[in-house]
Amino acid sequence: MAPLDPANDPDRFDAGRDTAGDAGPLDPAQDPDRFRSPTLPGLLGDGAQEDERDGLEWLFGLLGVVAFLGLVTAAIYLL
Repeated sequence: MAPLDPANDPDRFDAGRDTAGDAGPLDPAQDPDRFRSPTLPGLLGDGAQEDERDGLEWLFGLLGVVAFLGLVTAAIYLL
């Protein structure tokens, strides 16, 4: 088997090649994902909701997660 020759790799970095002029200026109209609002609904896009939590619903969800983890822990100890 022949040793690897980096000269035969077309994807290697070529310091002599000038790529600075290829990109052009940044244009928000051409890349809207890059220039979105940094808030959560802005990052998720249209239709993203960030409503206030319903305290009782949130508490039941938390208790459900704790109960599930308790059941999994009990099943591991019993097996």
